Amino acid sequence: MVPVSTRNRRRQRILGPAVSVLACIALVGGCSQVVSGTPTTLGGYSTTEVAGLPASNGPSGPKDGAPESSLPVEGTDNGAMDKLARNAVADIDTYWSETFPKAFPGKRFAPVKRLVSYDSGGPGIQLCGENTTGVVNAFYCRPEDFIAWDRSTLLPELNNSFGPMAVVTVLAHEMGHAVQHRAGTATSNDQVIVLEQQADCFTGAYFRHVAEGSSKYFQVSTGEGLNQVMGVLNFIRDSPGDSDFRDGSAHGSAFDRVTAFQFGFSEGPQRCAKMDFSDVQKRTTLFQAWKPIQKQDTDLPVDQKSLNAVEQSLHTVFRDTGAEPPKIVTELKPCGREQATSPASYCPSTNTISLDIPALQKIAQPPSKSGDTSGYGDFAAYAQVASRYALSVQKAAGLPLDDEAAGLRTACMVGSWSGLLVEDPIGQRNPVGNLRIVPDDIDEGVSALLGADSLIAANVRGDQVPVGFARVEAFRVGVQQGFAPCSTKYGG
Repeated sequence: MVPVSTRNRRRQRILGPAVSVLACIALVGGCSQVVSGTPTTLGGYSTTEVAGLPASNGPSGPKDGAPESSLPVEGTDNGAMDKLARNAVADIDTYWSETFPKAFPGKRFAPVKRLVSYDSGGPGIQLCGENTTGVVNAFYCRPEDFIAWDRSTLLPELNNSFGPMAVVTVLAHEMGHAVQHRAGTATSNDQVIVLEQQADCFTGAYFRHVAEGSSKYFQVSTGEGLNQVMGVLNFIRDSPGDSDFRDGSAHGSAFDRVTAFQFGFSEGPQRCAKMDFSDVQKRTTLFQAWKPIQKQDTDLPVDQKSLNAVEQSLHTVFRDTGAEPPKIVTELKPCGREQATSPASYCPSTNTISLDIPALQKIAQPPSKSGDTSGYGDFAAYAQVASRYALSVQKAAGLPLDDEAAGLRTACMVGSWSGLLVEDPIGQRNPVGNLRIVPDDIDEGVSALLGADSLIAANVRGDQVPVGFARVEAFRVGVQQGFAPCSTKYGG
């Protein structure tokens, strides 16, 4: 149990993942729902497609033999980062020039008036009323209608951490703000979070164009390629719990931003134009955490005491299913001929979850600001345990554990557990049990879901659905809609 301190733990960031808190507090009542043993498929999902496109892993980045754009860039050093940025803007311009009149009848798209490159570590220049010294950022200046970027720190950091498509992602987002201005989809009265969600959505619409093979400059695979792009949105997210979605400066959590991107990719610019404050409010996780939790000093460590608290939480949340709780042991044990999965493994024949504690402790380390994903945070570690617990619930319901649907049901169930532990969750549900998470923890779950070796959306063999879209959607369904859809929508 993490003690409550008298000091506020404030997390402020521009780039780099935030640290979360997973805390035990006083018992609060609640209830869960029953898993159906005879599932049906509702709404549909696909493990072989991404919004209608074939799911595949292939090259992502600049196309071989792509031309060099001749767009003028002020202040450029003509280095690799500026060339990448120039080509990105040229490609995004082409997309919007073709798409804008269809999405917004009677209107035409005009490129921004200027592109500006600057060195945040060098002598500052005045841009949009501010000095650029130390400004590690990319931005759209609406009053003067230009896009600027820091070529010395921001773009290299993005490129080194996530690859060249990270740079394209950030510039597509900034161009999304220019699209808002031209389409009239946002006004000066709109809160920042609405503007940011629309821009993330417009980014998703552009990446659909790239994924379809229509880009002259770039390519992106619908598997790992899009997973990395969504990872960039996680990297530049707001830190939930520090601010509220109603605050004027809030941009959105990773949960929010990835959702908006998916809307744009799946449904196009018209869906983005419909985003308003009411739409964001229904699905955001960017709300103030309950104040005693805000005062926690440290994350929940991976030790026996904490494991007992997590185990009790899982028992409480899934008690109404009628499933016999699995036994949890702190060493990986054999399960007949079945190969164990790390850092947690479920053995159906003995209804036992065995854990690799050192591996869980590694996952529980706070994420690195460099983009290294060896650590995701405390909740991401315990979500691995929860995923194997979810398999035991599925086994009791007579559901298969070794197909792709099992992995998505698992992600959904972990999401439902997560949503029931948040003090102010979507839909104002009452928290369950004596374990609490802050919204940061949900972002840790999203980040881990997009990783290559996570168990949160994996079946009993540890196999994940390759499509990150499907993993995140299943987790989101659980968080937002609770337990019931997990066995209906993902019935297999």
